[in-house]
Amino acid sequence: MPNVHHRFVFVLFDGFSNLVLASALEPLRAAAGLPNGPDIRWDICTVDGTPTTSSSDLVISPKAALNSIPDPAKTDYLVVISGYGMRDHLSSRTRARLQNAAQHAHTVIGVDTAAWMLASCGMLVGKSATIHWQELDQFREHFPYVDVLTDRFVEDGKIITSGGAATVMELMLHILAQQFGPAVAFDVSNLFVYDARHQTQNQTSDPPHRHARGADRLHGPGADVVRRAVNEMIVHIETPVGLKTIATRTGCSLRSLDRVFQENLRMAPGKYYQMLRLGRARDLARSTDLTFADIALQTGFKSHAALSRAFSQNYRVTLRSMRSKSRKQPRQY
Repeated sequence: MPNVHHRFVFVLFDGFSNLVLASALEPLRAAAGLPNGPDIRWDICTVDGTPTTSSSDLVISPKAALNSIPDPAKTDYLVVISGYGMRDHLSSRTRARLQNAAQHAHTVIGVDTAAWMLASCGMLVGKSATIHWQELDQFREHFPYVDVLTDRFVEDGKIITSGGAATVMELMLHILAQQFGPAVAFDVSNLFVYDARHQTQNQTSDPPHRHARGADRLHGPGADVVRRAVNEMIVHIETPVGLKTIATRTGCSLRSLDRVFQENLRMAPGKYYQMLRLGRARDLARSTDLTFADIALQTGFKSHAALSRAFSQNYRVTLRSMRSKSRKQPRQY
């Protein structure tokens, strides 16, 4: 996994959806929290630096005003989140600050109703975009120069747009898969209700070059086999079964199982199985007072020594030191 720093700057507007913000932010937190996870950081901003209120009256205090964030040129993703009342936020100052921030950012993301704001700032001229389904018709009428699509998310150049919370989750998993590999996105998706094992192919897996459509994180040949196999692995974390047995239960040969895992997750099935067990061991070490011997038993390792050796080899940190560090530091939210 590349150890590359990625910075997200979130810009919130009054009326934003808590669920949309969580769907955008939580996958990043989960990915950064993986052992040897990617270096992802984020800042929460508003245009003028004052607190903002969500559609359910949750008040968020930002880190800074948009025009005073440090090192704006180091913004990898500028994520604009608006909800109800987006038309009321389009002052000349807001437009100027969004345009300036967008010029510095490598990628600009507009979620929920934020495509309206991006279009009002002149960022979507001649581009394809989407917006929350309730605004699609008015968006088409108001911005005839935008190719409005009903895709779950749309990428056109440096601009990405999406609709509501479910599509935002798909978009963030898409970004994680692009930047850090499908296995990271798959691991993160399994931490949420959005379960990669039960996704369906509801959009084309080979989109036109300008549009990266929201789609299953597992989209290669044999993706259904991978999901069934991963389900078997999860069920049998405490009492691991052989890969030949897993292959038989998923309706393929051992050789085919290896091929579809390589195609979809860039990882051998045995390696992925081990990573699932080690991930469970990590979570037990962080959240319980179980002895390491008991953790080894609950994750299918023959002994504490075998678990510790595998954990250190994969994550370059001992399970003991990871537990100690996690209890000394407050959890990042």
